[in-house]
Amino acid sequence: MKNLLLVLAALALISGCTKKSDSGGGAAAAATDNNPQLSSVAELMAYDKVELNVKAGEKVTLTFKNSSQTLKHNWVLTKPGKDNDVGLAGMKVGEAKGFIPESPDVLAHTNLVNPGATDTVTFTAPAKGNYPYICTNAGHHIAMKGVLHSL
Repeated sequence: MKNLLLVLAALALISGCTKKSDSGGGAAAAATDNNPQLSSVAELMAYDKVELNVKAGEKVTLTFKNSSQTLKHNWVLTKPGKDNDVGLAGMKVGEAKGFIPESPDVLAHTNLVNPGATDTVTFTAPAKGNYPYICTNAGHHIAMKGVLHSL
């Protein structure tokens, strides 16, 4: 019963996290933060922020906190449309490589972060566009994802 409740809670969170913003201002009106911070959500395979806005071409320092007590997670930025490929490739390379495949489709990433720990990555924001980010731990990329808007 406990596992069923966790699955239902995860599905509710995931469906709520995929809702588009109702701000009406559009991406051009969005504020950028080139020092974003995000976390995993307890024992769910989810990020607490599913959208990040950064300024294209500028240095970004992202801090990721793994709030889980049991699961390892990471943050991996991919080229548009390549998140599933990167997630599957991450499963193939395994934990020994932090589930991070060597691929031109990976634009930036944190290390695989232990429960309760934090990692930071600095990178140059890509050209204007929308870039998926995922956790590449085995199978997490299906639910644990978001979009970095480079404005």
